[in-house]
Amino acid sequence: MSRAAWLTAAALLALALPAPAPQPGPCPDTRGAAGLLCGRLLDLNAASPEALEVLPGIGPARARALVAARPFASLADVERVPGIGPVMRKRLRPFVEVAP
Repeated sequence: MSRAAWLTAAALLALALPAPAPQPGPCPDTRGAAGLLCGRLLDLNAASPEALEVLPGIGPARARALVAARPFASLADVERVPGIGPVMRKRLRPFVEVAP
């Protein structure tokens, strides 16, 4: 299997897996993208563009567009960002929250 095919397969598998559940026991008070490893959600109203880039389907330009479109009152509000529709919102749902 070529490297490109392997990376594509790994990316598709990662998108198909459910969001990680919080692990029992101590988890450091990690904010931002690193908190995803402990099952924490990334706040779309507070996360940095760099942290948003770890989300599936979010690159640098879309991360900047998300920051520019703040504040979000609900997750449905992200659909006003160009390039984010119902499918992308559904893909982001397990990883993000919208805090007031």
